[in-house]
Amino acid sequence: MSTATRPAASPSHPARVDKNRSRTPKQSDSATDTAASTNPWRLDLDEKSVEEQARKIGAVLMKRSAQSAPAIWTTEGMQGAMMGLLMRDEDLRYRILRFVDVYPALRSGEAVSEHFLEYLTSPQLITGLKPTHLSDLAITAARIGRRLPAITQWASRHAVRKMALQFIAGDTPESVAVTVRGMENSGFMFSLDLLGEFVASEKQAADFARRYQEMIESFGRILGTRHDGALPKSARSCGPRVNVSIKLSSLTSKFEPADPEGTSAAVRERLRPLFRAARKSGAFINVDMEKFSYRDLSIRILQDLLLEPEFKGFENIGTVAQAYLRDADTCLIRLLDWLEEHKQPMTIRLVKGAYWDSEQLWARQLGWPEPVILVKRETDAMYERCTRILLERHEVVRTAIASHNLRSIAHAMALAKAIGVPTGRYECQMLFGMAGSTKDALRSLGIPVRIYTPCGDLIQGMAYLVRRILENTSNESFLRMRFSDGVSADRLLADPKPAPPRGER
Repeated sequence: MSTATRPAASPSHPARVDKNRSRTPKQSDSATDTAASTNPWRLDLDEKSVEEQARKIGAVLMKRSAQSAPAIWTTEGMQGAMMGLLMRDEDLRYRILRFVDVYPALRSGEAVSEHFLEYLTSPQLITGLKPTHLSDLAITAARIGRRLPAITQWASRHAVRKMALQFIAGDTPESVAVTVRGMENSGFMFSLDLLGEFVASEKQAADFARRYQEMIESFGRILGTRHDGALPKSARSCGPRVNVSIKLSSLTSKFEPADPEGTSAAVRERLRPLFRAARKSGAFINVDMEKFSYRDLSIRILQDLLLEPEFKGFENIGTVAQAYLRDADTCLIRLLDWLEEHKQPMTIRLVKGAYWDSEQLWARQLGWPEPVILVKRETDAMYERCTRILLERHEVVRTAIASHNLRSIAHAMALAKAIGVPTGRYECQMLFGMAGSTKDALRSLGIPVRIYTPCGDLIQGMAYLVRRILENTSNESFLRMRFSDGVSADRLLADPKPAPPRGER
């Protein structure tokens, strides 16, 4: 592959950076700066009309979401009520999640009881937030449980497992297949994600490659390749039935951006059998994006493989763009240009990103500028910018709008209508166990919805579980603002881009 087709030099490609530098190349402070001075838009859209349409669609989605909200006596309703309690008690939420994070390492009832009480009462975990009566109740229960360690261990394991199963579909192919069939019967597609991707040895990496291949092959046998009749007509043109997400760093114990050639060769050695299995069984493979330092190398590996004669033009392949990165739009444009140049089909899942806190910590430890946008409104604006870049090039790429934010979804739907994106060239994606009423609202409007479905060992999935609960209950979560804090519809559906100066309006 020629150098011109690869992503530009960045902190994740140290081999292409001046070795005398101690910091990464300076990134722009603006979330919307681009590498090119020209306007990237290919179409001259009526921005005012798109904005009006987005607000109308958003209002409809909000109304239908409210109408399909689960009753309090249902399992989903009770889970929502518990999440609501955690939303209102930030101190308790923080302490419980810290406990859940260490829970897999606790081997005895005594250890569970001691840690639970310690995490609820420790002055080292003071958050500065005022505890509620729920906090006092939890501490009382922990003190009683300290005298009954066996019961505490059983109860906590049951509670953590129930919590995990809200966000994780199952730990065996059979149990996951039951969940997936239920989703399809309700009109939703799926993408399977195997949990516990961290590897520390080549033996673990080889095991992960084997498990990915088994997933691709076994679900093809268990479910078949054809969509069930319950799926809406719009979903049947959205690719194969079996859709599997993989992380490239799980395929080698040495995923090293400083050695792009060696890492690419090692990862492709384990990717080839997965692509062959997918082509044989008719499955789709989505390559997830991870932390920023892995991004450009991940894109390069995918490009290297797709340039091999055996896989050139392979259609059932996708990857991810993370809108919380400052250069998300320019990176996306480079990738789309490469796809167009090589006539390579692809689906791109557009997400905000799941490593926001971690990216800031990693960057500060290394003395680098934070690669992520630090203001939520600017991240939302970048997401909408990337949405337009993708939808305007729908002849090159299929788009997956992966968000729970109704404003982001409504804006994408308004853009797709204004641009004239054909059926099957875009879909919405949401996380398993979250925003069920929003999924129902989208389905009722005929929008194809795919559910990102984690599966595998529940204990290994604890890190994922903690991230999802934090995301679900964060102060700036759309779900929290909509259903717990009672924020107005006008504010929730407002354009995230800054208003122009008064003289330019």
